[in-house]
Amino acid sequence: MNVALIGAELEENLGLRYIASSLESKGHRIAIVPLNSEQDTEEAIRQTLAFGPEIAGLSMIFTSRGREFCRFAVKLREAGYGGHIIAGGPFASFNCERLVTDFAVLDSVALGEGEGIMCALAEHLDSLECVPGLCYRGKDGKAVTNPATGNADLLDELPWPKRTVFHSYFDKPIASILTSRGCWRECAFCSINAWYERGGGKKFRYRSVGSIVAEMSDLYHSHGIRIFNFQDDNFFLPNPIKAVERFEAVRAGLQQQGVEGIAIAVKARPDSITEESIRILDDLGLFRVFLGVENASENGLRNLNRKNSVEQILNALEILNKFDVHIAYNLLMFEPDTTMDEILINIRFMERHNENPFNFCRAEAYPGTGLECKLLREGRLLGDAFGYDYRLKDPRSEVFHQIANYAFFDRNFSDFGLHFFNMQVDFYFQLLRRFHPEMLSQKLRAAVRNFIKQTNLDTYEMICEIYDYVAGCDPLDHVATRTFAREQRARVDRHSRTLLVRGERVLNCLEATFARKQAGLRGPAPVPDEEVASETQIATPIPPEIPGLEFIRPGSGWDKVDLFGVSCAPVPYDVFRLRLAEQNHNAGGEPVCAN
Repeated sequence: MNVALIGAELEENLGLRYIASSLESKGHRIAIVPLNSEQDTEEAIRQTLAFGPEIAGLSMIFTSRGREFCRFAVKLREAGYGGHIIAGGPFASFNCERLVTDFAVLDSVALGEGEGIMCALAEHLDSLECVPGLCYRGKDGKAVTNPATGNADLLDELPWPKRTVFHSYFDKPIASILTSRGCWRECAFCSINAWYERGGGKKFRYRSVGSIVAEMSDLYHSHGIRIFNFQDDNFFLPNPIKAVERFEAVRAGLQQQGVEGIAIAVKARPDSITEESIRILDDLGLFRVFLGVENASENGLRNLNRKNSVEQILNALEILNKFDVHIAYNLLMFEPDTTMDEILINIRFMERHNENPFNFCRAEAYPGTGLECKLLREGRLLGDAFGYDYRLKDPRSEVFHQIANYAFFDRNFSDFGLHFFNMQVDFYFQLLRRFHPEMLSQKLRAAVRNFIKQTNLDTYEMICEIYDYVAGCDPLDHVATRTFAREQRARVDRHSRTLLVRGERVLNCLEATFARKQAGLRGPAPVPDEEVASETQIATPIPPEIPGLEFIRPGSGWDKVDLFGVSCAPVPYDVFRLRLAEQNHNAGGEPVCAN
């Protein structure tokens, strides 16, 4: 049987690739079709129809892309596809009954991990009642849900994910890999626990050391992989002592298999970090840690149910910086009960920890999360399953969030935003440090570190200005607030363009240094003197109107508002981005990515 698996492939989609290998082990033919954005729709449909699958599986992981995948299914049907369409992933699972009843183009939804469900579906395509963990539309048009038998306990028994093309950095191929599935905590903003409960079975499972070493050895010797990107939600075990033992065993196994000269990237909770564990990972080639800082306020951490302390965050940063790895983290500065005092604590954290790239945003209420339950219980949940929204309880904090979200929208959320680019520069530097340390100079290191700090301090300065405004403003003076937000966005975007010029020069220098290595030359490329255009020399388009600040307007007809006049009819995320793109384009600025 032919099965097409359709989803994001910006990096290896291990979910689809594990399903693909499981299906292939049963004798089925598989095509993995990239759908990275709505712009890929036409080509994805062409590839799918050309393959002629009896089953088309949609990887509906993210809430923000839910509507997009529903539209894709409609267009796939309109193009003549008559086979079975199944959706899978957290978003689809949490909304399975709605999807199969409201969208006739979808035939079924998988409730858990896809390997067993997809293999069973391929075997019983004409008798869906025989497929465990499947939600489908019955003859009466209503949703029918088959009991799930649970996700696989023994991860070692799963075939390794299907591999095709690998990306490279500095001619070093990179592969994604999983050593575990699930998580052993219950953060309020994360849907992992609910997702695994939905599918049944244990919520946290991990592979044996032998299985991990065997896959890494195969990738190393058979495919030339030198960079391993571990996609585990948390690379560490709950017990720090057992985590150290596990890392030691992996190190010994890789040495025995002749795997050396590699670089690894992991995700970690701050309370998992110990000096002993990082020393072992450093021996293995650790160059990047995405650290789950999330919030610098003890109260914020409690509200997010993080189960770790600020002291543990500070300890983790100190240890990781001691080993000189690339650290990137996100601050969920805004959660439903955030106060201005807690915002100030997070701003102070930015000030005191400006040496590592970071980003900031609001904790979103996704289906199945503690935040969703809390907001629903308190009558504060807005929007729908395709994009929940809420307002912060404290009026001034909500004003702060709306201004910051608007002013920093491109810097924080664009694929080409300054904060993402800041991480990229450090990422490249750390890879060069791992593979070609002899090519680096202290001046080049200084250029990288200075760019990171300049970016972070600029964000810190701009967000301090927002704090001062909000602390002294009248929350009901919507005209003044909108004016300030528009001016602040113009300043942030102008500063971002200036800093991007500096960052491009540093990144070009890193790439030129690698080119010198390839040419057999010694030493780094020269670091150019600072010659950046002034702010007045860089064209600044007129800022667009502010769709994100949904203040009540006279005669609008909206009669449900919160404490300071914000509408309870939020703009869906995809509409928000589209409106930003349209208005920015109409204002004569550079188009904003709207996917």
